[in-house]
Amino acid sequence: MTEPLERHHTSTAYVVAGDRTLLLWHPRLGMWLAPGGHSEANEDPVQAALREAWEESGLEVEVIPPRDLLTVSEPGVLPPPAVILIEDIVRDDQPFHQHIDHVYFTRATEAVDYEAPIPHGPCRWVDRETLANAFSLPAPDGRLVPVAEDVRLLGVRALDAAAEAGQRC
Repeated sequence: MTEPLERHHTSTAYVVAGDRTLLLWHPRLGMWLAPGGHSEANEDPVQAALREAWEESGLEVEVIPPRDLLTVSEPGVLPPPAVILIEDIVRDDQPFHQHIDHVYFTRATEAVDYEAPIPHGPCRWVDRETLANAFSLPAPDGRLVPVAEDVRLLGVRALDAAAEAGQRC
């Protein structure tokens, strides 16, 4: 009998401010990603996404709910993620495992200075035109690193969700 596959629950928050979304350099994985990370004990996926966005960007954000989100007095309702990704994690310093990643689209609750440093470190605020096609960003060491297709496409969808939510307000 084989051992069961180890899986970790994670949440990702695509942070939208104005007409851009935030990408962070992830040094261990060597790639550009939206803010995110592991869920903590007793934390639901939305709480994890909001916490990770705050810890990594220093920004207060709110989840962009779908237009048809159920509204009832009880029980509590969490907005669903835009998508749940199953990510294979292959690293030299850890055994193989998977992340069950709850991906949320969020928006900053206050104006953002795109040039201001953030707690996480290297970052880029990327617009829809850039995200529309395959592109690369410079890593801190100067080499160009392609942005993963899922990151790029989810960035576009996050910007679309924010624009649509803005029209509903």
